[in-house]
Amino acid sequence: MDNPEPRAQYLNIVLRQIGRTALRIPRFQRHFVWGERDVIELLSSIQKGYPIGSILTWRVEASDDYFSGFREDPFPTADETIPAFEVVLDGAQRLSTLYGCLRNAASNPIYQVVFDLRLQTFQHLIENTNSASQIPMDALFDSRRFLAVQSEISELEDADDLLPSALELYSTFQDYQIPIIAISNAVLEDVVEVFRRVNSSGTPLSSVDFVRALTWQSSFDLEETFDQFVEQYQGTALEGLGEEFLVRCLSIAAGLSLDSRDVGQLKALSNRPEGLAREIDGMRVALDAVAGFLQRLSVRGIREVPYDVQRLLLFSIKLYGAPLSDDEIEEWFWRSTFAEEHQSKPESYVTRLIREIRGGNPLAALEVRKPVDRNLLATRTRRAGSAVAIGFELLLRNSGAKSLLSGNSLSDVSVLHGLLFTREQMTSSSTGLSSATSLSSRLANLVLLTEEDAREWHSMRGELTLKDLFDICDERTSQASEIWLSQGLELPFDEAPEALLERRSAVLLSKRIPELPTAEVDPALPA
Repeated sequence: MDNPEPRAQYLNIVLRQIGRTALRIPRFQRHFVWGERDVIELLSSIQKGYPIGSILTWRVEASDDYFSGFREDPFPTADETIPAFEVVLDGAQRLSTLYGCLRNAASNPIYQVVFDLRLQTFQHLIENTNSASQIPMDALFDSRRFLAVQSEISELEDADDLLPSALELYSTFQDYQIPIIAISNAVLEDVVEVFRRVNSSGTPLSSVDFVRALTWQSSFDLEETFDQFVEQYQGTALEGLGEEFLVRCLSIAAGLSLDSRDVGQLKALSNRPEGLAREIDGMRVALDAVAGFLQRLSVRGIREVPYDVQRLLLFSIKLYGAPLSDDEIEEWFWRSTFAEEHQSKPESYVTRLIREIRGGNPLAALEVRKPVDRNLLATRTRRAGSAVAIGFELLLRNSGAKSLLSGNSLSDVSVLHGLLFTREQMTSSSTGLSSATSLSSRLANLVLLTEEDAREWHSMRGELTLKDLFDICDERTSQASEIWLSQGLELPFDEAPEALLERRSAVLLSKRIPELPTAEVDPALPA
């Protein structure tokens, strides 16, 4: 690969390159996602002479056959006779905005922008409101139209003030230069690695987007295939599938590592007569099996599987038909979640575990080396999105948790949290805790309630003891012991808050981690 070639290019020249399709946006780029404010801010930056960042491109030959197609709207249809061209790796949103607003405003209302000479602001055009004091931005690079605009301005009473402003806007955009960095004489693997390391502002392209089309033949659209997967698993335990996860599954199904540089090998496989159809079929079968297994755990979406490593290992287990029972896999799932076994692991670690599964040694891949602290839920503060917090709520749901006042199921209803001990109760306890506020937000101090029960719980908890609330539940259901045990709560309730939370943590974790010892109840306390 040659050294990247930076160049400063006049905006007008860039627009001409796009117009003759010497500069293109490949299909693996995301669709235009900017909003009206983004468009206005970009144009304002140019008007003020601010830099808008560099554009990263890759110079290729048409014969390289890397691409399954190119984005249009607002870009023109690619001219297939051009022997060489550049594709945009980073900067597609900015170039789409500039070409749309300045050359092809009719393609989308978001590109129909005017500059109000009196207000000195850019505005999106409102139908039938354009006046002579507003310059359509797509007139700046059309000489005849701009002369007509000048003529209309000259008829206005304040023309002497407005005309210089119009000419200044024209000159600013005509003279504006954009830095472009072009990669040339590069193989696909080099470009993937360069792209992986790019850290640009705006809306950068992910490496997943890059893989999506580079590896595909024009007769088979990976984007459409992934969209079908996403749609297929709506309403299942795999709801919320992302493209990054699907690309990794594809790599696993193809027997490759998870290193993004392996994209070159995916391309070679896609060039086979059958393309990657076999790998896609294998993905579909494995994902169906994963969805079925996760349903057993009461998972309602893929984000409820705490670690990406777990998701990939589950996929690999089902893909390669590892000789493991669902009971064995489930115990590994809970143990690895609460041991935080897979926290901050690199791709090489995951690749090694998948290699073990593929080689017929799944037990080595599922080994959990870290111990599970039976007091984990009593010591860990709830932090939204953390693995332990996700695992805690999933564990309660999987254990058939029922609302503590009514006994109603919590599996298919909106769930709210309640506190076993309020901050005031922590403060007044004799535990000597240094931070009652901190302890009150520990996971083991949280219970799940229906909306109706939560309103009652919040109003009564400050005045009633846990035993009082337990008795209310028993009066209503005659099953308080079973209901409260579904959330890991056992009599007695009159021990110190810290001790009760530790006991609850051990009770809950021991439900899914068999050999974890449960906390012992002080025999001096009443049953």
